Amino acid sequence: MKKIALITGASSGMGQRFCFEIDKLGLDEIWGVALGTPDVENMKTELKTPFKFFDLDLTKDESFQTLENALKKEEAQVEWLVNASGYGKFGRYDEISVSAQLGMVDLNCKALTHMTLLCLPFMKEGGRIVQFGSIAAFQPIPYIAVYGASKAYVLSYSRALNRELKSRKISVTCLCPYWTKTPFFNRALDTDAKQKVITKYVAMYDPQKLIKRAMKGAMKRKEVILYGFVSKAQTFMVKIFPHKWVMSIWEHQQKFKKKYKNK
Repeated sequence: MKKIALITGASSGMGQRFCFEIDKLGLDEIWGVALGTPDVENMKTELKTPFKFFDLDLTKDESFQTLENALKKEEAQVEWLVNASGYGKFGRYDEISVSAQLGMVDLNCKALTHMTLLCLPFMKEGGRIVQFGSIAAFQPIPYIAVYGASKAYVLSYSRALNRELKSRKISVTCLCPYWTKTPFFNRALDTDAKQKVITKYVAMYDPQKLIKRAMKGAMKRKEVILYGFVSKAQTFMVKIFPHKWVMSIWEHQQKFKKKYKNK
C-alpha cells in the first residue's frame, strides 16, 4: 500500500511550504491539489519525495470524484491530510461580490469538510489531519465577516472531529495563524473597496517559521496551534472580554468609523 500525504493549496503559500516539511518524512508520495499550476515543475525537482499534482477546483464536486478514483486506483493510504486551500476578502458586505462571499464558504468550509470525509476511509491508525483555521476563528470580525465566520467553522469542526477520531487514533490539528507574509493578501485586497480597509497589522509572522511550528505541533497531535506572542495574547483576551467590546476595539484600531462615515 502506498503511503501518501495529500495537501490542498499545494502550489503556493503555506500549502506549498507544508509540502517541503512533509518531504522530510520519507513517504512514498506527496499529492498536491490546487487550481492552477505555478511552481509545480520546480517543486517536482526540489522535493525528494515523488510529487503528484492535481489541477482541480475544490468548489466543484467532480474534483472529489477524481481524487477518490485516484486513491482507489493507487491503493493509497493517507498518512497526512493538510487542508490549506482557502481565501479571504477584506471589505464591507457591499464591497465584496456575492459570489466571492459564497465562494469563501464553499472553499473554506464545504471543500475542507468534503476533503476530510473523502480521505478518512483511506486513513489508518496514526494518521494526521491538519486543518487551516485562523486567529479570526476566535471572534466576530467586522469587515472580514465571512472569512472570520468560515474559520470559526473550521476550528469548531476540527476540535469536535479530533474527539470523534480518538478511538481510531487519528488526530486532527487546527492551525490558527495570525497575520502571515503570504500571497493571501493579494486576493484579500482585490475587492470593490474604494480605500484600504485593513491598515494596522499588529504583527506579521514568517510563514516558514509558522509551518515548522505547525509541523512540530501536528507530530505531537496537538488539537489547536497558535504561533507567536501576539496571537496567544489576543486569543486569551477574547475569551475574557465580551465580543461586543472586542469588535469595538477592532473597529477603533482600524478607524472604520472614520473610513465609512456617512456611508
